[in-house]
Amino acid sequence: MEFFKKHPLFLTSILSFALVFLIGLVFTILSFIDLIKVNNDVDKTEKNFLQIIEGTPSYTSENVVASDLNVLALTEKLEAMRSELERGAEAQASIDGVNVTAGIQQYISKFKRLAGSKADDDGSPIIEIPDGFAFGFDRFSLETKVPESPEEILLLDKQRDILDFLMTELFDTNPKGILEVKRESAKYISDTEGEEYSSDPSIFKISSSVTSRVEGAIKTIPFQISFSGKTNSLREYLNRLANFDRPIVVRSINVSRPNESVKTKFKDQRNDKIAAIFGDKVKDINKDQRKDPVVTENVSEFTLTLEYIEIVLQEEESL
Repeated sequence: MEFFKKHPLFLTSILSFALVFLIGLVFTILSFIDLIKVNNDVDKTEKNFLQIIEGTPSYTSENVVASDLNVLALTEKLEAMRSELERGAEAQASIDGVNVTAGIQQYISKFKRLAGSKADDDGSPIIEIPDGFAFGFDRFSLETKVPESPEEILLLDKQRDILDFLMTELFDTNPKGILEVKRESAKYISDTEGEEYSSDPSIFKISSSVTSRVEGAIKTIPFQISFSGKTNSLREYLNRLANFDRPIVVRSINVSRPNESVKTKFKDQRNDKIAAIFGDKVKDINKDQRKDPVVTENVSEFTLTLEYIEIVLQEEESL
């Protein structure tokens, strides 16, 4: 200590050199850490660059031929899909509002008459329909106003033509009843704003999770049909639609059974009491009913969401 007191300048110099050394050491360590990080970044960038170089096909004759073959295969696949969706009769449509409205009235009358023409031996209709049923065009059963928009008229006529086909096929399966026939509004089909025919119960909006629509490639005209009958009616109807007389796709099927089978039979104790009062004739009736119990048929209700497919993808865009 005495030495340092006698030589303060020396002590100050030593402390200054020590402080500078520590600061330099810290900066050296930090620089070394930065250098390691930069080297890692360089290695990573170089690796990514090499991967890009390796993944980029060179313009050799072999790669060009392979690319052409891939394009050709994809084009053939797209054309096969187009042909599959477009096969079958196209919907015929007119823009003559008076004729289209008259055609809808004739369509309604046709199937009302057809439903009433089939009856059981007791005179009850085989195919039941609700009162005032219009087979998807309820608004036109109440009014005959001709639409003004050519686009609406065109779509209405397409819907009438497609529903004529769908109803004809359904009637041929002999359902027990037709409950509902719905279509998407022809007034607008993709706009989110505007006034729909809210008073028309035959209008519905297909869910975006169900539809087959693809913007710029596939347009659809959706319908929803509800009918009752045995399972055979549904199976036969689906088979008829699968024949692809029209490019129609079944998007969903809901099945419900409001009326389950009910077996009718007498309880033994109650029958014995009745027989004690009315005699052997009741016993004979009871025996007959126990031999041949009355069983109601299973009748289910089916709701199908259907879409008519229209390809809008241009030919040159498919290549």
